[in-house]
Amino acid sequence: MDHLLKKGRVIRPWLGLKLLDLNSMIIQQLKERDPSFPDVNRGVMIPMVTPGSPAERAGFQPGDIVIEFDGKPVGGIKEIIEIMGERVGVPIKVVVKRANNKLVSLTVVPEEANRDR
Repeated sequence: MDHLLKKGRVIRPWLGLKLLDLNSMIIQQLKERDPSFPDVNRGVMIPMVTPGSPAERAGFQPGDIVIEFDGKPVGGIKEIIEIMGERVGVPIKVVVKRANNKLVSLTVVPEEANRDR
């Protein structure tokens, strides 16, 4: 509401990621299909990274599992949205788990979402 009153519009951050909440059934199916799938019991999977997006520039890859966002462990998309809030232009540290349990730290700078995306 503050943004709407001050700037005449709502400001939302955009990373350029498609996100998928993981549950035990999905994790089990992914593990069966690909034995290199990371050992996780919760997290948020990234099935797609938008070309040219802040996420692509930060080094996110399809198949990454977000396990930590801005220093906080996450298990669902809702938590990521809450942590991100209205942060546009502010770097956020993200820890992802990749195939064969490789941990990678990335820093992404959200851009302002626009109506074209």
